[in-house]
Amino acid sequence: MRSLLSSILIAVFFLTTAVIPALAGPSGSAALQPTAYQTATPLADGRILYTVQDGDTLWKISAITGVPIDELERLNNISRDDPLQVGKVLILRVVTPTHAEPTLAFLPSATPSPLPVTGKGTICVSFFNDINGDGSQNADTEALVAGGQVSVALVNGTEVGNHTIDDPTEEYCFVDIPAGEYQIAAASPKNFNPTGEMNKSLTLEAGATAKISFAVQTNTPVKPGDEGGGSGSLWVGLIGLALLGGAGFMVYTMMKPRRMSRW
Repeated sequence: MRSLLSSILIAVFFLTTAVIPALAGPSGSAALQPTAYQTATPLADGRILYTVQDGDTLWKISAITGVPIDELERLNNISRDDPLQVGKVLILRVVTPTHAEPTLAFLPSATPSPLPVTGKGTICVSFFNDINGDGSQNADTEALVAGGQVSVALVNGTEVGNHTIDDPTEEYCFVDIPAGEYQIAAASPKNFNPTGEMNKSLTLEAGATAKISFAVQTNTPVKPGDEGGGSGSLWVGLIGLALLGGAGFMVYTMMKPRRMSRW
């Protein structure tokens, strides 16, 4: 009986040491844990990439990376049912790259822009009778003439004024007009021909008065003896009167003796 009881106890002992650990199952420390996915650093263009491993499917990649499978399909232009080749690089997402802007230690001082020249000035225009036709005025003998037309405009085409000069004794002035580059166009008075340029340009400075004259010459034929002008005609008239008076005196003198002899 003792031998049988000992055998039974030994059998129970071995059964307990072999079966109980198996029934308890693996300890918590030995249980398999899912591998955590470490998000890759974005590239310079903002893409985050994943390299396909052996046994990967689009479903598995979506599960371990947290990227929706629809997003994986869109970014990589593939279908969830397509087989994946080991080593294929997939785009997980695209983020906006951030760039650190360099900080300036100091701000450079800006160079001030030159201010535009502003202001107003005056342009005076005249026509003179260029008797000798040399294009320049002799103030003593070549007087101003009226009837000339003039137009004053900026070089951009903006006309600031036009006028027909009606006073032969003085020039006409366009006053309080903007400073700048100007074109002056003129037309000769009636019965006059130009002897110089009728289109001229000038620069009007702020606060300045610019003068410009146009040379013209009469086209009316000059009668012989009229070259001297008004004073010459006056002398011719006086000489004619003197000659006429002398002739009358001679006739009177010749007739006076006859009258005395009759008495």
